[in-house]
Amino acid sequence: MGMSGARRLERMLQNLRGILAIELLCACQGIDLLAPLKTGTISTQAYDAVRAESPKLVEDRPLASEINAVSKLIATETFSTLLR
Repeated sequence: MGMSGARRLERMLQNLRGILAIELLCACQGIDLLAPLKTGTISTQAYDAVRAESPKLVEDRPLASEINAVSKLIATETFSTLLR
């Protein structure tokens, strides 16, 4: 059963990255809506990293490419580096 679990693990990790990317995009949108309130230093760095890939949402648009871009940031440990 270990081999079948190992084969499914990559797909599960991709799904998790997608979910976290969507959560980060939603969090950044929430930060934008609460302006002029500010976040902490590390949160601001994470916000800037996400906003470099995805501008503020002001009208409906497809977000698939932006979700993928933020997922790649997660995969390359951009956010993990901020926490160290």
